[in-house]
Amino acid sequence: MPAMDNQHIARLEAHLEQLVEGAFASLFGKKIRAQDIALQLARVMEDGVQPAQGSDPRLIAPDQYLIYAHPSVQTHLLERNATLPQSLADHLVELATLIGYRLINTPTIKFLADSQLDTGKLIINASYRNSPEHSTAALQHVVLPGLSKPHSPQLVLDGRLINLEQDVINIGRNRENQIVLDDNTVSRHHIQLRLRASAYMLFDINSQGGTFVNGVQIKEHQLKSGDLIRIGKTQMLYLEENSLSDSQDNPTQAFEPDF
Repeated sequence: MPAMDNQHIARLEAHLEQLVEGAFASLFGKKIRAQDIALQLARVMEDGVQPAQGSDPRLIAPDQYLIYAHPSVQTHLLERNATLPQSLADHLVELATLIGYRLINTPTIKFLADSQLDTGKLIINASYRNSPEHSTAALQHVVLPGLSKPHSPQLVLDGRLINLEQDVINIGRNRENQIVLDDNTVSRHHIQLRLRASAYMLFDINSQGGTFVNGVQIKEHQLKSGDLIRIGKTQMLYLEENSLSDSQDNPTQAFEPDF
């Protein structure tokens, strides 16, 4: 499957910031940024692709996107820019083209009100107006054979356990990251963990010093329990709870991180 390139997402993010002209900052403060919305749109597109059909080898991307927001947020966004849904749809066409996905129909985006949501949260769902497989239009996450959703994923960092609960987790020196590292050898925005249907994927975000997993430099890696991540001088151990239990049952397989 073609991978989302950080440069592609950055272009979508830049478009978003221009379109709303500061609306995100005034509405959400630091709770959510244009980048977060760009990542959500990119992720639901990526998670929703279906197999190629006929002679066209390209994967088929969703063409309908519903963005749920608190009613005050929905009203404010659309009042500031009534053409925002169409503009975002146009940019999703560009994103799909850059990645190499096929669109059966021109994408549509709708902003819907949900009073149950906080003002700092958006939920984005993707579907097909006419399903390529003539099945239900709602998308289901694709679970790869032999894989299950990560159970209580954690990072061991400086002797402490950090529970991984968000779909997208940015790690680096910048204070805006979800996990901030006090390490001058780490880039301001160094790596990103992104939850796909069955596992966390680790992406190097064009860092200066590179990213290493189990001693091998990577750009993209599907994390497995026991993986040792090194960025700059910082090491982190990725664990899942079921593997912790296995290690307790079998002491000979216990792993002591070297940090």
